[in-house]
Amino acid sequence: MHTFILACILYPEWIPRAQKEIDTIVGEDRLPSFKDRPHLPYVEAIVRETLRWRPAARFGVPHQSTADDVVEYKGKEYFIPKGSIIFAVSWSDESDPKTGLPFKYDDSDSAFSGEITSAPFKFPAVFEPHSMQRAEVVRQEWVECEKDLNVLLPRHKEQ
Repeated sequence: MHTFILACILYPEWIPRAQKEIDTIVGEDRLPSFKDRPHLPYVEAIVRETLRWRPAARFGVPHQSTADDVVEYKGKEYFIPKGSIIFAVSWSDESDPKTGLPFKYDDSDSAFSGEITSAPFKFPAVFEPHSMQRAEVVRQEWVECEKDLNVLLPRHKEQ
């Protein structure tokens, strides 16, 4: 949420355009749902750009190799044994200042599929706070972010 707020402060022109797209597709009677996602390419681009700046899973989603494989990278070959856990660290590639763009996911190409070719194996870890106090800190942080959004976004809608 903080990254989204920062993005909206740095690029205030995103807000009215995204709001117009939501109002046109969804209307003002309800909130957008996942069913609306294919029809909201600009909002999707903003979400993807925000996640590019600060990904939810910085080291990617773990996958497991289903067979022995040899991968060539920069002229070297690497052996990946069957059952290896593999992380695709896209953050380092997407945050490269030489290739990164201020608004990388332009809505002119609305082919945002978000699909992966094969589902990853189940990851045996669960990420959750270790105590109720830590869970409360997360909840309070979320509430503060929502308050910030409620203050910032109406100002842009009026303009």
